[in-house]
Amino acid sequence: MTTTGGFRFTAFWASVLVGFGFAFAVVGVVGAGLLMLLQAEIPVPTPWSRSLVAGVVLVGGLVIAAPLVLMGQLVQIFLDQRRLLGRIHRRLRRFEDERESERSHPMRGRGRPP
Repeated sequence: MTTTGGFRFTAFWASVLVGFGFAFAVVGVVGAGLLMLLQAEIPVPTPWSRSLVAGVVLVGGLVIAAPLVLMGQLVQIFLDQRRLLGRIHRRLRRFEDERESERSHPMRGRGRPP
């Protein structure tokens, strides 16, 4: 994704947010998987079942990850929209300049006064 030079800092931190979000999601999934696979090595408090703790770890990782990924991608979308709108604005300005120059300097030819 390309961004304008003035917003590289913002684009960097948006990418960092997305990266942290995916990292939290992976940690949640891996943590829940390890809790279920390594039952002898990872102790769980007695009043809770192992599957309940694994579910809480999984859902907790996803709940923390979702807003981070969402915010990072929204900032990236806003930066892309700014870049696209700037390109459209430049094209429209160039188009208007061309039309203005045609009105002030009409082409000479047949049917037109010299």
